[in-house]
Amino acid sequence: MKKYIRYTLLLVPFVFVYACSSDDDDPVVPPIAVPSIDINLTASFETGRYSVVEINPDIDIKNADNLEVSYTWSITSNDKDSVISDQKVLKFISPRSGKYDVSLTVACGETSKKASTSVSVSTDDNNYSNIAGTVIEYSPAPDFSLSWGGIFAVDEADVLAQAQDAMTNDMGIYLGNFGGYVITKFDHTVINTYNQRDLLIEMDGSLADVKKFNTPVVVMVAYDANKNGIADADEWYEIAGSEHHKSTTIRNYEITYFRPDAGKEPVAGIHDWEYDTQYLKWSSNKNETGYITQTSFGVGTDYYPAWKPDSYTLKGTKLAIPIKDISDGDQSSWNVGTFEWGYGGIKDSRIDISWAVDKDGNKVYLPGVDFIKVYVPTFSAIGDWGYLTSIFKSAKDINLISEDQ
Repeated sequence: MKKYIRYTLLLVPFVFVYACSSDDDDPVVPPIAVPSIDINLTASFETGRYSVVEINPDIDIKNADNLEVSYTWSITSNDKDSVISDQKVLKFISPRSGKYDVSLTVACGETSKKASTSVSVSTDDNNYSNIAGTVIEYSPAPDFSLSWGGIFAVDEADVLAQAQDAMTNDMGIYLGNFGGYVITKFDHTVINTYNQRDLLIEMDGSLADVKKFNTPVVVMVAYDANKNGIADADEWYEIAGSEHHKSTTIRNYEITYFRPDAGKEPVAGIHDWEYDTQYLKWSSNKNETGYITQTSFGVGTDYYPAWKPDSYTLKGTKLAIPIKDISDGDQSSWNVGTFEWGYGGIKDSRIDISWAVDKDGNKVYLPGVDFIKVYVPTFSAIGDWGYLTSIFKSAKDINLISEDQ
């Protein structure tokens, strides 16, 4: 019995050492850190109708461990929340006066936190128009159709006045071929409505009635962030439509047009309609040069805008559009394609401001836009009818709401 007890006591230290050794070898698992979110949001804000107020909350997130953070701004009305933004900073804008209950929900992993504020929107007596009715700038590219547009001015001030008259009287503004553009201004900021299309770009289809097919136009937008009433260069963004990321798209393309020599003898081509194949010289920033042919339809008209200097350059994104000669080689009949979405002059010309990108192609968030620019992005000859061109009619705010609605 004593011998058995002695052996048992001798085993106790070994058991103790082994147990300690096993505990030391087990991995130490730290407790899971749950993200914590703190939101400091000012209690109230004030602004006017169609005016932006920036709501920039102070948000502190701990233990995020590279988890994705989401932001959801919503307005509560009739016990129902409507999402208005998914950006961290809310640029609040409303068409109606009143007091709005606005909430922000910040989520990280399985943790979320909500904070609320209110925005008081003051009333006004403005009766806003849904059309960008003021012409700010107009610069068409050479084309014989310009003579149909009724703009015969020789200085910039008269040009704008005549373009404004064409806009006001719904006659359309002729843009010519590649790079030709017009800039118009709204009398209010068009709201970038969450998850909806905001603008309608209307083009005049009358050219198609005389075989000179309309080409879609690129749309650019500008938000007057500094409220100086001017579309500053750094405020312009392109609407990235269906063609934007295609391999055939050429960004930052430039064409310089040269005034034709009025005393030059015409150089006829192989087709009867090619009156002067060396009529109007052009060159590009891609080391290309060539001539715009004066066609039999264009004889007696001045392709070159009279108020322009002897050469001028137009810039933009150049898009490839499918065209096919279906006239057995005499280039008098054509099939001309179109684009799917994101352009003016297509089947559905409604534009979502959220499609805007910067010069590097990065998506940008704009609370709304004040200025619209449309320009011709194609440089495609269609035989006896010269080049594809467009006529601009209007840009419309399709979500405009009056004070009493």
